[in-house]
Amino acid sequence: WLGPLFYYGKNHDLEVKDLHKTLPNDLSEKLTDELEKNWKLELDAAHQRKRKPKLLTAIRKTFMWSYVLYGGWVFLSAFL
Repeated sequence: WLGPLFYYGKNHDLEVKDLHKTLPNDLSEKLTDELEKNWKLELDAAHQRKRKPKLLTAIRKTFMWSYVLYGGWVFLSAFL
């Protein structure tokens, strides 16, 4: 979907109406809420284990399944 958009944008000024709607799962509000929840869980876990909290752990928990799904799809598509 980016190819046609870039081609159109090369010859025209892009406007908001030219862009696709964002999927509900990709809205920043949902993602930041999920990241905040995972960060609080990481803070609690770090406090219990007497270690520093790791932001990367919260980010990984937030986005892991989407990367697994997309990575699996890319891996499988190499064999199809």
